[in-house]
This record gives sequence, C-alpha cells and structure tokens, in this order.
Amino acid sequence: MDIIELQNLRLRARIGFSPHEREGWQDVVINMRLGSELRLAGESDDPADALNYKPISKAVIQLVKSRRFALVEKLAEQVACLAILGFGAPYAEVNVQKPGALRHADSVGIRIVRRPADYARNIAYISLGSNIAPERNLRAAVALLRSGTTVLASSPVYRTPPQGDIQQPAFLNMAVKAHTLRSPLEFKRRVLDRIERKLQRQRDPHNVNAPRTIDLDIALWNDEIIEYGSKPWRIPDTEITRYAHVAVPLADLAPAYAHPMTGETLRKIADRLDASGLQKLNIDLEAELDSDFRS
Repeated sequence: MDIIELQNLRLRARIGFSPHEREGWQDVVINMRLGSELRLAGESDDPADALNYKPISKAVIQLVKSRRFALVEKLAEQVACLAILGFGAPYAEVNVQKPGALRHADSVGIRIVRRPADYARNIAYISLGSNIAPERNLRAAVALLRSGTTVLASSPVYRTPPQGDIQQPAFLNMAVKAHTLRSPLEFKRRVLDRIERKLQRQRDPHNVNAPRTIDLDIALWNDEIIEYGSKPWRIPDTEITRYAHVAVPLADLAPAYAHPMTGETLRKIADRLDASGLQKLNIDLEAELDSDFRS
C-alpha cells in the first residue's frame, strides 16, 4: 500500500475539559498518513489519477474550527473517520499533539490507526424539526449529535408550515447524515432519545402534531428496510414520500440515494412533492453552535 503524508498541520482548536481549556483556543498539530494507490498517477503523470489531498486538508481544518472537543482521542477519531468514510482512504494513521500541555514536555499526544473494517458502515440519515426556540434547539441538537456520534454532513435549514395542527408557529427543519457503530434501536435510545430529553421534548398524547422543542427521527439507515422497537418504528420513514419538509433536506444531503422501497432517488421524490411552503434559510449552525448551546 502506498502512503500519502500530511505533516504538521498546525491549527487552533477548542479542546480540553478543564475550565481554562474550555474558554479559549489551543494549538494542536495533526499529522496524517493515508493509504492510497499511487502507481497509476506515477505512470501517467496526470493529476486526475492522483488523490487530491487539498480537500482532505480543508475538511480537517473545518472540522477543527467548527467544533469543540473534550479529548484529543475524539479529535483523532473524527479525523480518521473523515478520511476513511468521507474520502475513501483504505488506511488512516492520525497523530494529534498538544504542544505545551504538560510542564517539562514539548508536547503530549496520541496516535491511532484505523481501517474501513474498524467502522461498521452504518450510515444514518436523521430528520430534525423544531418550532419552539427553533434556531437555538437545532444548534443544540446538532451539537449533541456531534458529541454522541460522527456527523458527516448536514443539510440547509428550511422554514416550513406546520402540518395537522396549523394553529402554531412555523417549523425549522433539516437533516443530518451520521456514522454510528450502534444498531437502529440503540441509536434511537442512546442518542436521539437522550437529546430529546435534554432539550425537554414534551409529547401530547392527544395531539401528535403539537409544538415541540426538537423532533429527531431516523429517516434512512444504510439502504435497509427495517422495523425495530416495540412500536415498531419503520425505516425508511414513511413521511419521506409524503412531505417536502422531510424529503427536501434529505435530497440536499444525498440526491442520488435510491429509496429502498420505491427505487426513486431522493431528488426525484423531493421534486414531485409540493415544496411551495418551504423557505431555505441562511443559518450557519456550526458557526454559533457552542456559544448558543452554553447560554
């Protein structure tokens, strides 16, 4: 296996769990060794045959800038997962150093090695909605998703009219693509349900369309058709083919994804639904995530 090396990527990160670390930015140094197949590029001398490492570097920089980490282990794991699941690297060795973290030591850090087999390739697409302090609660939900799993991508946010009970504020809806090692039931109980409890989701048994601080649903899971739990819950979510506020954000994430039951792409499903009431908003969830969640 050939190796591409990205050496001494020097960044400023919000990392650490002690009070003085959480309030400021600290230096981190990231080194990566990524498996690749370089023989074709070596033969052709054609850039199209080579792995373009610039977008990998940019993705790592964005990852570090936009999130807060308690542990270097979490940062290293996220970088490795990004390289393997986001860019298809067959091998990733990641070294993260915190210069000056200990007296009498130049640096403290960790090194991890990951391969695709280390990640059960469970890719979950989650639909999110809120109409009670919706911007704040969407930011908080995305922050909590990032702390409990590996978020790979997020859709734009849409303002959408309420369904069923129309005498309530408009909703903000979006979707997130995440990687998880959990089963659907574990993911719902250990990640989604915990987030809903933390954000004080209240359910009205007499009005399933009542206002809510946050609503989190597994819309798609790999390319599988699943029933799980005692309800049972169903994947794919039946609302994908019925409501634009569900289909459109998912289509933004994965337009060519084929619905496991109908065979239609998400883009085709979204295009045939009435989306006249949807308004795309320019809300940068990641930029204000931490300060808004702490307040």
